[in-house]
Amino acid sequence: MEAIALIFWGLALVPYSLFPLVMRALGQKTKKIEEAKQQAKLPRVSVVFAAYNEEANLARMLDHLLAQDYPGELEVWVGSDQSTDRSDEILSQYSAKHPSINWIRMEQRSGKAQIINRLVSESKGDWLVGTDANILFAPDCIRQLLLEAELNPKATVVGGSLFYRGMGESAGQGIADQERWYINWENYAKRVEYDRTGCAMGVEGGLYAIRRGAFRPIPFGTFMEDFYLSFSAMLRGEDVAWSLNAVASEDLSHDRNPEFNRKVRIAHGNWQNIGRFIGSLHRLRLSVLLVFLGHKLLRWTAPLLVLGGILLGLVPGQAWSEGGKITWTLFAGLSGYTLVLRAFVLAPLDGVPGLRLLNHLLLMNLALGLGFLRYLRGSTNGVWEPTPRTNE
Repeated sequence: MEAIALIFWGLALVPYSLFPLVMRALGQKTKKIEEAKQQAKLPRVSVVFAAYNEEANLARMLDHLLAQDYPGELEVWVGSDQSTDRSDEILSQYSAKHPSINWIRMEQRSGKAQIINRLVSESKGDWLVGTDANILFAPDCIRQLLLEAELNPKATVVGGSLFYRGMGESAGQGIADQERWYINWENYAKRVEYDRTGCAMGVEGGLYAIRRGAFRPIPFGTFMEDFYLSFSAMLRGEDVAWSLNAVASEDLSHDRNPEFNRKVRIAHGNWQNIGRFIGSLHRLRLSVLLVFLGHKLLRWTAPLLVLGGILLGLVPGQAWSEGGKITWTLFAGLSGYTLVLRAFVLAPLDGVPGLRLLNHLLLMNLALGLGFLRYLRGSTNGVWEPTPRTNE
């Protein structure tokens, strides 16, 4: 069992060691720049997103959508999830002034998945662009998403490059700089994955496009609808493209506690998708399957692998024949929990970037573990509270 424990710990390290090394070694292909053919009629696009108490973000977000330079037909559909602030008032004002902006108020708190399903049924676009209320699109963002799709007719989902704004002086006191490091790595990895396998391993929920024919109703209570839709496309043998030039920005909280709660919710959604798709992995192309294992599955299950290795080390008379090994195992486990506690209590006092990054990774894995426990508790309605943001 000692060997099994070591295998568990080795697998837990793959997403943070071997997989990044492979991505760096492969690198992006040097592509010849292609020009998309000018279509006689550009596809209609429907931007859809849910909003709950987003009065601080809605007007600016809608202004950015109205400023898109996409030359085709563009409409916006917003679903207010029983907002109690001025969100509905803002949506009413914009829809009265701009015929392309439409909105509905849900009859009860419904969650993002149900709202997106409803908005898709109301909209008319050939392509659906999913986003969030706190995302700001670059002027050519939608055009670049559709350009990438035109360059790859096999692609039914296209992800864009999401970056964080709000990186002021206070960032070092919270978690924004670590999040920036993480999202930059994700953007790089997805580009390499797309170049090498034809599929980026998932898209950002704040910036993606999907062909209407590829959209499938999102199951009730789903938190990570972006991965559900993109992975469903992969299982059907379709490409999930990724555009370096389709750019949007997201404001970020410097407060670690709400951000941690958001990560727990995301982890819960990841486990929902593992439960749905684990029996269908044989349908993936081999290259896509390997990327899924290295980029997603082993990272999501890393806390369980580490815990499993520790528990194997405590089996008397089997896993470890020498008392010193048991002692070492206990020390390693307790040290890990101590570092997690330190991440909550002392990290704001840290001035060492490397140590802050370690704290951040530990918190990410703690969130994955708590998300797993929430998943085991059963289904949920998928409603959420917006994370406090910098609004910079």
